[in-house]
Amino acid sequence: MAKRPLSARALEAARRVLADVEGCTDPVATARLLPPEVYTGQDFWEFEKEAIFGREWLCIGHVNEIPEPGDQLPLTILDEPIVMLRDQAGDVRVMSAVCQHRGQPLFGGLAGEGRDMASPCLNGKVMKCPYHNWTFDLEGRLAAAPSMTETVPVSRLRESIRLPQIRHEIFHGMVFINFDDTAEPLGLGVGRIDEELSTFGLDELVPMPAFVFENQQWNWKIHHDNALEPYHTSYVHRGVHEAAPAKNARFYPFQPGDNQVMHPTYLVDENAGLASTDGKRTTAIIPGLTDEQRKRVMFASIPPMLFSILQPTFVQLAFIYPKGPGAFDLRRVNLYPKSAVEEPGFHQAYEKFMERKALAIHQDAVTTAALQQGLGSRFAPRGPLSWMESNIPQLNQWLIERYQKAVTVDV
Repeated sequence: MAKRPLSARALEAARRVLADVEGCTDPVATARLLPPEVYTGQDFWEFEKEAIFGREWLCIGHVNEIPEPGDQLPLTILDEPIVMLRDQAGDVRVMSAVCQHRGQPLFGGLAGEGRDMASPCLNGKVMKCPYHNWTFDLEGRLAAAPSMTETVPVSRLRESIRLPQIRHEIFHGMVFINFDDTAEPLGLGVGRIDEELSTFGLDELVPMPAFVFENQQWNWKIHHDNALEPYHTSYVHRGVHEAAPAKNARFYPFQPGDNQVMHPTYLVDENAGLASTDGKRTTAIIPGLTDEQRKRVMFASIPPMLFSILQPTFVQLAFIYPKGPGAFDLRRVNLYPKSAVEEPGFHQAYEKFMERKALAIHQDAVTTAALQQGLGSRFAPRGPLSWMESNIPQLNQWLIERYQKAVTVDV
């Protein structure tokens, strides 16, 4: 798929921002925040849609959300209806969910007729357009086109009509897509998180039902910044985050070309668990973890669409689907070892954990929505930062590298 050209207004916004990023990638002691326009500006968002989301690897889901042949998970990525599915041979595919007749989304809407993004996947041997009943198989090939024989034989239509396939890669069970067919492979720049995940067996973990939070009212980058920095946890999450106190956070160096931003926070002891009612773990530790991994929680982003929390007992994946400069949909999936899910009492413990987790999610939502409002102020600040916010200049560096590249390429 070819890159879409950037508009003059979008390029102008990008150049304006890039002229004002001095110090934004400094060591945290002297680092500045990015200009507020990157979080609030509509023209800058139009730039980002192509410069970031049109060219980077976007994490959309986990393979075990579509465990069986015929499973289909409709999603919408920046107004683009797509479907992640498992074909009859058991292979994962990602393709456009736009009927190649008149452009109707195959699932009767952005998330599918009668369902929302939190619903379990659909299952079937075909995908049928609700408009004129054109039908496609699970490899995207045209299977049926009613009442077309009088105009064009269906056999001839099948020679040229197929649902566009979207480039994808699977990384530790996580499915990434890229709308840019010329992009470098996903594996470049993710060595640190690749090593971290090597012991988690993430591709074998069992996903719990997704939780979807629609129309979150803050910028997608604020979500990464807030989720990565532990500074706020002692205040916003008092009573919820004590098992991994902010003072126990550690930070890694960040190199040009890195495609992950991550840091560990060490638990108060090996039996501690975040968001549990008594601060203790409620399920068994994932088999195969190192002694070091059993002592910590890893907070990790693969921008722009994935934020993950790697705990000793489970992995949380948060998929971010932006809708504008100050809005996105969020889909969270928690994954556990099959052995833990089959333990007696697991589901009761999980329900209690999610009740507790809902409090932390609400606390973050209130804080970050207010932060989005503040960044729209004429008095919006640019720093300084605490040592506990060391990941913010790292994410800035990831962003600025891509902003500069897009501006250079599109000149």
